[in-house]
Amino acid sequence: MNTTNIKVSVLLVTYNHELYIREALDSILMQTFEDYEIVVADDRSTDSTLEIIKEYAVRWPDRFVFINSPQNLGITKNYQRGFKACRGEYIAVLEGDDYWSTPNKLSMHIDFLDKNRECVLSFNRYVVYDTNKGRHNIQPWPLTSEFQYITITDLIRENFIGNFSTCVYRADVIKKIDDSLFDFTVYDWMLNIVMAQYGLIGYLGEVMSVYRLHSSGTWSNKKQEEKLKDTIRLIDIYDNYLENKYTDEFGEHKSKLTTQLYIIEEPTKLTGRQLLKYRIKSITPPIIIQIMKWVLPPIVFNYFKRS
Repeated sequence: MNTTNIKVSVLLVTYNHELYIREALDSILMQTFEDYEIVVADDRSTDSTLEIIKEYAVRWPDRFVFINSPQNLGITKNYQRGFKACRGEYIAVLEGDDYWSTPNKLSMHIDFLDKNRECVLSFNRYVVYDTNKGRHNIQPWPLTSEFQYITITDLIRENFIGNFSTCVYRADVIKKIDDSLFDFTVYDWMLNIVMAQYGLIGYLGEVMSVYRLHSSGTWSNKKQEEKLKDTIRLIDIYDNYLENKYTDEFGEHKSKLTTQLYIIEEPTKLTGRQLLKYRIKSITPPIIIQIMKWVLPPIVFNYFKRS
């Protein structure tokens, strides 16, 4: 491996992932694309996660770069130092409880980003695996094209991406992000919004990764009501950070989440028709809503869209 001009840094973000980390590592090491390093950002796990990773590093010593972890930093600061430690032209993220499902994951993203210089990042369609229910759900892809362009306003209105482990970033754009961003809670949505200020986002239609929901996940173990309240609270912080340039778009997103929260907290106050309408809106993927806008008469689409 070329250690001076690395094409891709795979940022492996871990915390107490001993049950899943082998599958994550195997999914990296099976990649057909070979010019990459694995930057391990372990946030001082208290289980055997780090020991398992070091087992792999013995077999592939030139692949692994370990970041020193004197103390637990929390997810936001752990990502910040992880990004700074990456040396590649591109940064592909994989969280230790997720995994990539195809050996062509890196090669397909790098080929796309090399050819589409207007895109600052790309992400792929993925499977959501609920370990508690033993259920797999795949995002729909009703388009005939292989990819779709996403803008910053699209992403603010709806978190299309929803998972770090699908994303590949241009490292030079990551380096443009001000450190102040990491002073408050930052999940993938906000980081990707900030990235999208510098260019387009490429959404690749092929399923390439698995997002695992489990009881010990930082985000997935929260109840839906708690997730909604956290995101609604963060929206005002994010809007202020971006100097209120996208208040209308954030407002649309907030309105949708508020409706979902109302359904959970006050379902008896809704009529049967309202409840059905709100539930349909809450589960309809954004890409489907875009298609509906193209094909439905305005009066029908506007009725569906109104909260």
